[in-house]
This record gives sequence, structure tokens and C-alpha cells, in this order.
Amino acid sequence: MTFAWKNTWQDILSGGAKRWKVDDISAKQIALGHILQHTQTKQPLKILCPLAGDDLFVHYAWSQGHDVTAIDLVPEALEAMRHQFGDVTDWSSVDTEEGLVWTHTSGRASLYEGDMMMKRGSLVNCFDAIYDKDSFGALPMDLRSKFCERLSDYVKDNGTLYIEVKNKESNRDQGPPFHVEKQDLMEESNFGTCFEHVVSLGEVYKLDSTHTSTQTGHVLRRLIRK
Repeated sequence: MTFAWKNTWQDILSGGAKRWKVDDISAKQIALGHILQHTQTKQPLKILCPLAGDDLFVHYAWSQGHDVTAIDLVPEALEAMRHQFGDVTDWSSVDTEEGLVWTHTSGRASLYEGDMMMKRGSLVNCFDAIYDKDSFGALPMDLRSKFCERLSDYVKDNGTLYIEVKNKESNRDQGPPFHVEKQDLMEESNFGTCFEHVVSLGEVYKLDSTHTSTQTGHVLRRLIRK
């Protein structure tokens, strides 16, 4: 974890600027709705949330009966997420070769504390769907390829990738967050080798007045492994 990234999260959690965070539960309902619409697997789903921070989507999807796994580098963010579930004693942790893993007593929520880019064998070909809010567009461009590789490892054949990205009116070459369109996602070095693009959703919900960008969404589907 970089010192700067940890400081960013500490500032957010202590009441500073929210940056990319969206705490409106209706946005999470919209996201889950798109995932359910485009996922062919019978419900409940196993959903991965990479670089999740304390995103409310994890608890919301869990509350709807789904099995949810989140990965993030920042312990404070995952601690905040655990509090969303109520009694924090409902969580237990074990230190593994794949990082510190927190498991909820329900057996339907797991939080991996560690580097998203590390390949975790236990998660390969494991998930029906992936929810990515802004991670792709927030990463330095030289990390995109490895990030996309990890997601392609973890999702099942024909699995759904729901991804939200920023559409910026100006400073499109500056970031993070970076301006992202379909062609950026589908570059061969990104998702283009292992996924097909299903639909561009356009604006998925309104951001508050502090943002000059538009929150857009895309749905991709994992190609069948050869």
C-alpha cells in the first residue's frame, strides 16, 4: 500500500472530500439490476468487487441474497465495510498466502485485504459476475493490463463484467480519474482478448454537483476459455 493512498482513505473516512465515493443506495440498486439483467447464471450469484474500498454495493448485494467477495489494499476501508454489516463480531479473519481474509458468519461475504494484482488461485474461475466502480479508470495506465488479467482469471466463462467509468467533458488525457470509453476497455492489452462488449449503458446515474464528469456504464461478457 502506498503511503499516499492510505492517507487518501484516512482523509475520506475522517470526513474529508468523498472523491469518487457514491453513497446513494439507489446507485447500487441500479448496478445490481444491470448485473442481474445480463448474467445468465441462476441466482443467487457469486459477485466479485475489486478495489472495493468501503463501497455500499458489497453489503447491498449481500442483503439481496448474493455471495459477495471484495478485495482492497486498505485495512481501514475494509474495516468500515465490515461495520456496514452490523455486529463486527460476525466477522473472523485468517492470514493466508493470499492475504488476510475476513469471512462473515453468514458464509456469503469475504473480504481480501491485500494487493489486487496478486493472483489468488482460490478465486480463479469462481465468479458469475464482477462489479467494478471506477477502478479501471482510476488506475495508472501501466497497471490496467494486469488488472484486466486478474478479472479475466476470476470470472467464469460467460460471466458478466459490469463496469462504471467516467466520461469527462475536459482534461480527458489527465487523471486519475481518466476519461474512459468502449475502445479503451476493449484494447487487446485490456479486456479485448478475453471479453466481448455487450452494451454501452450511457449515463447510469447522476453524480453530485462537485463532479464535472458523467458516470457511464458498460457490460462485458467473458469469452469461453479455450
